Amino acid sequence: MKKARFSSLTAHLGCLLLLAGALSVLLFGCIYFGGEALLTQFLENSDFQEQLTEKRVQDLQSYVEKNELSTRDTAQLTSWVKKQPLILLEVYRSHLLLYSSSAPEEQMDNEEESPAYDWASYYRVGFSDGEADIVIYANDTYHWFSILLIAALILAFLLFLLIFLSGCQNLVRYICQLNNEIHAMEGGDLDASITLRGDHELSQLAKSLDDMRIAFKEQREREASIFRANQSMITEMSHDLRTPLTTLQIYTDILRLKKYDPGQLNEYLEKIDAKAAQIKQLSENIFEYSLVSRSQDVVLDPPVLFRDVLLDTLSEFVSHLRRQGFTFRLELDWPLVGIAVYQPYIKRLIDNIASNILKYADPEEQILIETFEKDGYVGLLFRNSIRYGGVGPESTHIGLANMKAMMEKMRGECQVLQTNSEFQIELCFPPFSEEN
Repeated sequence: MKKARFSSLTAHLGCLLLLAGALSVLLFGCIYFGGEALLTQFLENSDFQEQLTEKRVQDLQSYVEKNELSTRDTAQLTSWVKKQPLILLEVYRSHLLLYSSSAPEEQMDNEEESPAYDWASYYRVGFSDGEADIVIYANDTYHWFSILLIAALILAFLLFLLIFLSGCQNLVRYICQLNNEIHAMEGGDLDASITLRGDHELSQLAKSLDDMRIAFKEQREREASIFRANQSMITEMSHDLRTPLTTLQIYTDILRLKKYDPGQLNEYLEKIDAKAAQIKQLSENIFEYSLVSRSQDVVLDPPVLFRDVLLDTLSEFVSHLRRQGFTFRLELDWPLVGIAVYQPYIKRLIDNIASNILKYADPEEQILIETFEKDGYVGLLFRNSIRYGGVGPESTHIGLANMKAMMEKMRGECQVLQTNSEFQIELCFPPFSEEN
């Protein structure tokens, strides 16, 4: 759960916000503090403030002359100060303070000389009651620093938006890409994989979609394979049914037209009976194939030891064939593992093998039955020599198709190897585990 929490989309967006915030703060600091240092250096090395102060002195002189003000007209002086971005205005005569904007309501009747400010510049202004010295202190540079502050905030905010929206745009672009790939999958294109990017909920969704695509593709390939197998089986069965039916029709025509010697009647009847039995067997094989090849899965029995599942059925198989004159070489070293099977299928599998041996095996050669473990499977191997010039009916391979279908439904495999002289079949079962 911890890994999912830290790799979630929420954590991703949180990291994006932290990155955008950190870079924005860094940009703000560089612009504001760097710009402040440069602006301060520029203002200190220029007469910008002095020029503005001298201009205000001229404005005050014009105001005093226009309104014929004396140094005692504090109300009019205060009115002018309020219209200016001033911090301090003081009026002196003979070093005596006559007016201060810091206390405009008070009448300054000082008899003591005020100390001169080393930092201040004194300017002479003519009032109606005589000339006086004034001190003007104003910070006309503050609005430049305010502009710098606002510009730094705006640029930092824009950088924050740019980084965050760029990160979100990557996610939106990824969502659009997934949408296009899903539409392609809906259109039937199951070969193109779903793009996996990152480690968050979207990538987990993409992984699930890709797994679904693979499952759909495998299902479609499996259905196509089953369809091809059914078509091939129908074609082969049509041919295999046609041969005995043709022969049966020939014999029935001979009997109907009475074109036979009296001594051949029983012979023809036996041949008709044999062909009818062959047709019946073929029809039963088709019916069995239709049952086994249905799409429904079977419910497997609880797991039992490999030996206990097969030993009784195999003993009956060997006893039956020995009565028919066959001999065996048994190499049965049963692995101590459990397998889960559908027991009716086991009986039918062994019966099909017995039927094939009766039809095609050479009774003069031993039949090998062997247990094995390989490739993660346990199983049984049957190997017999093929009878020269076999006398059984034509093989339609539908029995093998039935066996493979039954083994697949039990999650196993049926592997067949045939040469001109030998036939081998392996029944492979997966060992039982909790994941099966």
